[in-house]
Amino acid sequence: MQKKSLIFVFIGLFSLVFNTYAKDDLVESQYYSSPNKMYPNDKQPEITIANYNIAGGLRKHKMDLDLVAKAIKSMDADIVTLEEVDQNTTRSGNLDQAKILAEKVGMYYVFGKATDMDSGNYGNAILSKYPIEKTKIFPLPSGDFEQRALMLSKINVPGFDSPIYIFNTHFDWHEEDDVRLSQARFINSIVFDDLDLDEEFPNLVTGIMLLLGDFNSVKNDRVIKELEKYWSLVKQENVDTRTWPAGNPGLDLDHIFTSRNQKWYVEKLIIPNDGNEWNNVHWPLVSDHIPVIAKLKLVEQ
Repeated sequence: MQKKSLIFVFIGLFSLVFNTYAKDDLVESQYYSSPNKMYPNDKQPEITIANYNIAGGLRKHKMDLDLVAKAIKSMDADIVTLEEVDQNTTRSGNLDQAKILAEKVGMYYVFGKATDMDSGNYGNAILSKYPIEKTKIFPLPSGDFEQRALMLSKINVPGFDSPIYIFNTHFDWHEEDDVRLSQARFINSIVFDDLDLDEEFPNLVTGIMLLLGDFNSVKNDRVIKELEKYWSLVKQENVDTRTWPAGNPGLDLDHIFTSRNQKWYVEKLIIPNDGNEWNNVHWPLVSDHIPVIAKLKLVEQ
Protein backbone atom coordinates (compact mmCIF):
# COMPACT_ATOMS: atom_id res chain seq x y z
CA MET A 1 0.00 0.00 0.00
CA GLN A 2 2.80 2.38 0.94
CA LYS A 3 4.62 1.50 -2.27
CA LYS A 4 1.53 2.34 -4.38
CA SER A 5 1.15 5.70 -2.61
CA LEU A 6 4.76 6.54 -3.38
CA ILE A 7 4.18 5.70 -7.05
CA PHE A 8 1.15 8.01 -7.19
CA VAL A 9 3.10 10.81 -5.50
CA PHE A 10 5.92 10.35 -8.02
CA ILE A 11 3.47 10.45 -10.95
CA GLY A 12 1.85 13.58 -9.51
CA LEU A 13 5.18 15.34 -9.13
CA PHE A 14 6.25 14.35 -12.66
CA SER A 15 2.96 15.67 -14.06
CA LEU A 16 3.37 18.97 -12.19
CA VAL A 17 6.93 19.43 -13.43
CA PHE A 18 5.97 18.49 -17.00
CA ASN A 19 2.98 20.88 -17.09
CA THR A 20 5.09 23.71 -15.68
CA TYR A 21 7.72 23.12 -18.32
CA ALA A 22 5.09 22.92 -21.08
CA LYS A 23 3.70 26.30 -20.02
CA ASP A 24 7.17 27.80 -20.32
CA ASP A 25 7.96 26.11 -23.61
CA LEU A 26 7.78 28.78 -26.31
CA VAL A 27 6.79 26.45 -29.14
CA GLU A 28 3.87 25.03 -27.17
CA SER A 29 2.71 28.35 -25.71
CA GLN A 30 2.73 30.01 -29.14
CA TYR A 31 0.63 27.19 -30.54
CA TYR A 32 -1.92 27.07 -27.73
CA SER A 33 -2.33 30.87 -27.51
CA SER A 34 -3.40 31.36 -31.16
CA PRO A 35 -3.52 28.03 -33.00
CA ASN A 36 -3.94 28.14 -36.75
CA LYS A 37 -7.56 27.41 -37.64
CA MET A 38 -10.03 27.97 -40.47
CA TYR A 39 -13.49 29.39 -39.88
CA PRO A 40 -16.53 28.28 -41.90
CA ASN A 41 -18.34 31.09 -43.76
CA ASP A 42 -21.14 31.34 -41.23
CA LYS A 43 -18.79 31.50 -38.21
CA GLN A 44 -16.13 33.97 -39.29
CA PRO A 45 -15.53 36.58 -36.55
CA GLU A 46 -16.10 40.17 -37.75
CA ILE A 47 -14.52 43.47 -36.80
CA THR A 48 -14.77 47.02 -38.10
CA ILE A 49 -11.62 49.10 -37.67
CA ALA A 50 -10.77 52.63 -38.73
CA ASN A 51 -7.78 54.93 -38.89
CA TYR A 52 -8.06 58.71 -38.76
CA ASN A 53 -5.49 61.49 -38.60
CA ILE A 54 -7.48 64.24 -36.84
CA ALA A 55 -5.05 67.09 -37.64
CA GLY A 56 -4.17 68.14 -34.12
CA GLY A 57 -0.78 69.27 -35.37
CA LEU A 58 -1.97 71.11 -38.48
CA ARG A 59 -0.89 74.74 -38.67
CA LYS A 60 -3.61 77.41 -38.78
CA HIS A 61 -6.30 74.91 -37.82
CA LYS A 62 -8.45 74.74 -34.68
CA MET A 63 -9.91 71.31 -34.14
CA ASP A 64 -13.66 71.09 -33.50
CA LEU A 65 -13.87 68.18 -31.05
CA ASP A 66 -17.65 67.94 -31.40
CA LEU A 67 -17.29 67.57 -35.16
CA VAL A 68 -14.48 65.03 -34.83
CA ALA A 69 -16.56 63.05 -32.32
CA LYS A 70 -19.53 63.08 -34.70
CA ALA A 71 -17.26 61.83 -37.49
CA ILE A 72 -15.83 59.01 -35.33
CA LYS A 73 -19.28 57.97 -34.14
CA SER A 74 -20.56 57.81 -37.71
CA MET A 75 -17.93 55.16 -38.56
CA ASP A 76 -19.50 52.72 -36.06
CA ALA A 77 -16.11 51.01 -35.73
CA ASP A 78 -15.11 48.61 -32.99
CA ILE A 79 -11.64 50.14 -32.82
CA VAL A 80 -10.45 53.53 -34.11
CA THR A 81 -6.81 54.59 -34.25
CA LEU A 82 -6.03 58.30 -34.24
CA GLU A 83 -2.97 60.33 -35.13
CA GLU A 84 -2.04 63.96 -34.38
CA VAL A 85 -3.67 64.04 -30.96
CA ASP A 86 -2.88 66.79 -28.44
CA GLN A 87 -2.90 66.28 -24.70
CA ASN A 88 -2.98 69.41 -22.54
CA THR A 89 -1.13 71.60 -25.03
CA THR A 90 -1.44 75.36 -24.98
CA ARG A 91 -2.26 75.46 -28.69
CA SER A 92 -5.30 73.21 -28.09
CA GLY A 93 -6.61 74.98 -25.02
CA ASN A 94 -5.00 72.57 -22.53
CA LEU A 95 -7.53 69.87 -23.42
CA ASP A 96 -6.97 66.13 -23.23
CA GLN A 97 -8.33 65.46 -26.70
CA ALA A 98 -8.31 61.65 -26.57
CA LYS A 99 -10.11 61.60 -23.24
CA ILE A 100 -12.74 64.08 -24.41
CA LEU A 101 -13.33 62.24 -27.69
CA ALA A 102 -13.65 58.92 -25.87
CA GLU A 103 -16.24 60.40 -23.53
CA LYS A 104 -18.19 61.93 -26.41
CA VAL A 105 -18.34 58.69 -28.42
CA GLY A 106 -18.66 56.32 -25.47
CA MET A 107 -15.50 54.28 -26.02
CA TYR A 108 -12.48 53.19 -24.00
CA TYR A 109 -9.25 54.96 -24.89
CA VAL A 110 -5.52 55.12 -24.42
CA PHE A 111 -3.19 57.96 -25.42
CA GLY A 112 0.31 57.31 -26.68
CA LYS A 113 2.78 60.15 -26.29
CA ALA A 114 5.26 60.67 -29.10
CA THR A 115 6.84 63.94 -27.98
CA ASP A 116 6.55 67.01 -25.75
CA MET A 117 4.57 69.77 -27.41
CA ASP A 118 3.65 73.30 -26.37
CA SER A 119 3.57 72.66 -22.59
CA GLY A 120 1.81 69.32 -23.12
CA ASN A 121 2.06 66.12 -25.12
CA TYR A 122 1.48 65.15 -28.75
CA GLY A 123 0.98 61.69 -30.19
CA ASN A 124 -1.53 59.03 -31.10
CA ALA A 125 -4.55 57.38 -29.50
CA ILE A 126 -6.64 54.24 -29.70
CA LEU A 127 -10.39 54.18 -29.07
CA SER A 128 -12.16 50.87 -28.50
CA LYS A 129 -15.68 49.65 -27.79
CA TYR A 130 -14.05 47.03 -25.58
CA PRO A 131 -11.63 47.40 -22.65
CA ILE A 132 -7.99 47.88 -23.58
CA GLU A 133 -6.07 45.34 -21.54
CA LYS A 134 -2.57 46.75 -21.88
CA THR A 135 -0.56 49.19 -24.01
CA LYS A 136 3.10 49.83 -24.72
CA ILE A 137 4.56 52.90 -26.44
CA PHE A 138 7.70 52.54 -28.55
CA PRO A 139 9.69 55.60 -29.69
CA LEU A 140 10.39 55.15 -33.38
CA PRO A 141 13.76 55.96 -34.94
CA SER A 142 13.25 59.57 -36.05
CA GLY A 143 16.69 60.93 -36.90
CA ASP A 144 16.89 64.71 -36.53
CA PHE A 145 13.17 65.12 -37.23
CA GLU A 146 10.15 65.27 -34.91
CA GLN A 147 9.96 62.24 -32.63
CA ARG A 148 7.35 59.70 -33.76
CA ALA A 149 5.96 56.69 -31.88
CA LEU A 150 4.27 53.33 -32.21
CA MET A 151 1.45 52.17 -29.95
CA LEU A 152 0.72 48.51 -29.27
CA SER A 153 -2.49 47.57 -27.44
CA LYS A 154 -4.01 44.23 -26.52
CA ILE A 155 -7.80 44.10 -26.80
CA ASN A 156 -10.17 41.17 -26.31
CA VAL A 157 -12.92 41.50 -28.91
CA PRO A 158 -16.08 39.39 -28.48
CA GLY A 159 -16.39 36.64 -31.08
CA PHE A 160 -12.66 36.15 -31.50
CA ASP A 161 -10.89 33.15 -30.00
CA SER A 162 -7.68 35.08 -29.35
CA PRO A 163 -6.84 38.66 -28.30
CA ILE A 164 -6.30 41.25 -31.01
CA TYR A 165 -3.10 43.29 -30.99
CA ILE A 166 -3.55 46.78 -32.44
CA PHE A 167 -0.54 48.70 -33.70
CA ASN A 168 -1.02 52.43 -34.34
CA THR A 169 1.64 54.72 -35.73
CA HIS A 170 2.42 58.01 -37.46
CA PHE A 171 5.52 58.06 -39.67
CA ASP A 172 7.78 60.98 -40.53
CA TRP A 173 6.55 63.26 -43.34
CA HIS A 174 9.71 64.53 -45.06
CA GLU A 175 10.24 63.82 -48.76
CA GLU A 176 13.47 61.90 -48.10
CA ASP A 177 12.20 58.50 -46.96
CA ASP A 178 15.21 57.03 -45.11
CA VAL A 179 13.66 57.78 -41.70
CA ARG A 180 10.30 56.29 -42.71
CA LEU A 181 12.09 53.19 -43.96
CA SER A 182 13.82 52.79 -40.59
CA GLN A 183 10.46 53.23 -38.87
CA ALA A 184 8.93 50.48 -41.02
CA ARG A 185 11.88 48.20 -40.22
CA PHE A 186 11.44 48.85 -36.51
CA ILE A 187 7.83 47.66 -36.69
CA ASN A 188 8.89 44.63 -38.69
CA SER A 189 11.47 43.82 -36.03
CA ILE A 190 8.63 43.36 -33.54
CA VAL A 191 6.80 41.00 -35.87
CA PHE A 192 10.01 39.10 -36.58
CA ASP A 193 10.51 38.81 -32.80
CA ASP A 194 13.73 40.81 -32.72
CA LEU A 195 12.32 42.69 -29.74
CA ASP A 196 11.79 40.43 -26.76
CA LEU A 197 8.27 41.18 -25.53
CA ASP A 198 7.59 37.79 -23.95
CA GLU A 199 6.90 39.27 -20.52
CA GLU A 200 4.53 42.03 -21.61
CA PHE A 201 2.93 40.47 -24.70
CA PRO A 202 3.57 36.72 -24.58
CA ASN A 203 3.10 34.92 -27.91
CA LEU A 204 2.60 38.18 -29.77
CA VAL A 205 4.22 36.91 -32.96
CA THR A 206 1.58 34.20 -33.44
CA GLY A 207 -1.30 36.44 -32.40
CA ILE A 208 -3.91 38.35 -34.39
CA MET A 209 -2.21 41.62 -35.33
CA LEU A 210 -3.57 44.70 -37.11
CA LEU A 211 -1.45 47.70 -38.09
CA LEU A 212 -3.04 51.09 -38.77
CA GLY A 213 -1.72 54.59 -39.19
CA ASP A 214 -0.64 57.59 -41.18
CA PHE A 215 2.46 56.27 -42.92
CA ASN A 216 3.08 59.36 -45.07
CA SER A 217 3.81 56.85 -47.83
CA VAL A 218 1.86 55.88 -50.93
CA LYS A 219 1.24 52.20 -51.51
CA ASN A 220 3.74 51.85 -54.36
CA ASP A 221 6.78 53.27 -52.57
CA ARG A 222 9.54 51.31 -50.85
CA VAL A 223 8.34 52.04 -47.30
CA ILE A 224 5.06 50.23 -47.89
CA LYS A 225 6.87 47.47 -49.76
CA GLU A 226 9.10 47.04 -46.70
CA LEU A 227 6.06 46.63 -44.45
CA GLU A 228 4.54 44.13 -46.87
CA LYS A 229 7.31 41.66 -46.02
CA TYR A 230 5.27 40.83 -42.91
CA TRP A 231 1.94 42.61 -43.41
CA SER A 232 -0.86 42.52 -45.99
CA LEU A 233 -2.28 45.86 -47.14
CA VAL A 234 -6.07 45.98 -46.82
CA LYS A 235 -7.50 46.80 -50.23
CA GLN A 236 -10.57 46.24 -52.33
CA GLU A 237 -11.03 46.43 -56.05
CA ASN A 238 -12.29 49.76 -57.41
CA VAL A 239 -11.86 51.61 -54.09
CA ASP A 240 -10.06 54.95 -54.44
CA THR A 241 -7.53 54.96 -51.57
CA ARG A 242 -6.39 58.61 -51.65
CA THR A 243 -6.66 60.25 -48.22
CA TRP A 244 -4.72 63.54 -48.34
CA PRO A 245 -5.26 66.47 -48.56
CA ALA A 246 -8.91 65.98 -47.64
CA GLY A 247 -10.07 68.99 -49.65
CA ASN A 248 -8.92 67.34 -52.89
CA PRO A 249 -7.13 64.05 -52.14
CA GLY A 250 -4.14 63.15 -54.26
CA LEU A 251 -2.08 60.78 -52.08
CA ASP A 252 -2.87 57.55 -50.24
CA LEU A 253 -0.95 58.15 -47.02
CA ASP A 254 -3.19 56.37 -44.50
CA HIS A 255 -3.39 52.58 -44.49
CA ILE A 256 -4.59 49.47 -42.70
CA PHE A 257 -2.57 46.24 -42.69
CA THR A 258 -3.30 42.75 -41.41
CA SER A 259 -0.64 40.33 -40.21
CA ARG A 260 0.36 37.67 -42.71
CA ASN A 261 -0.29 35.17 -39.90
CA GLN A 262 -3.99 35.54 -40.67
CA LYS A 263 -6.24 35.58 -43.72
CA TRP A 264 -9.08 38.09 -43.78
CA TYR A 265 -11.97 38.75 -46.12
CA VAL A 266 -12.42 42.47 -46.76
CA GLU A 267 -16.18 42.89 -46.66
CA LYS A 268 -16.03 46.67 -46.97
CA LEU A 269 -13.32 49.27 -47.42
CA ILE A 270 -14.65 52.80 -47.06
CA ILE A 271 -12.61 55.91 -47.78
CA PRO A 272 -15.09 58.82 -48.13
CA ASN A 273 -12.90 60.98 -50.38
CA ASP A 274 -15.28 62.00 -53.18
CA GLY A 275 -16.27 65.33 -51.59
CA ASN A 276 -19.80 64.18 -50.80
CA GLU A 277 -21.29 63.58 -47.39
CA TRP A 278 -21.00 60.08 -46.01
CA ASN A 279 -23.04 59.13 -42.95
CA ASN A 280 -24.06 62.79 -42.59
CA VAL A 281 -20.47 64.02 -42.28
CA HIS A 282 -18.79 66.36 -44.76
CA TRP A 283 -15.32 64.87 -44.33
CA PRO A 284 -13.15 67.54 -46.02
CA LEU A 285 -14.16 69.98 -43.27
CA VAL A 286 -13.27 67.74 -40.31
CA SER A 287 -9.53 67.15 -40.84
CA ASP A 288 -6.93 67.43 -43.59
CA HIS A 289 -6.99 63.61 -43.83
CA ILE A 290 -9.78 61.26 -44.91
CA PRO A 291 -10.34 58.21 -42.68
CA VAL A 292 -9.85 54.60 -43.77
CA ILE A 293 -12.59 52.25 -42.51
CA ALA A 294 -12.54 48.48 -43.04
CA LYS A 295 -15.03 45.78 -42.15
CA LEU A 296 -13.12 42.50 -41.97
CA LYS A 297 -14.02 38.84 -41.51
CA LEU A 298 -11.43 36.44 -40.13
CA VAL A 299 -11.08 33.47 -42.48
CA GLU A 300 -7.96 31.87 -40.98
CA GLN A 301 -6.54 32.56 -37.55
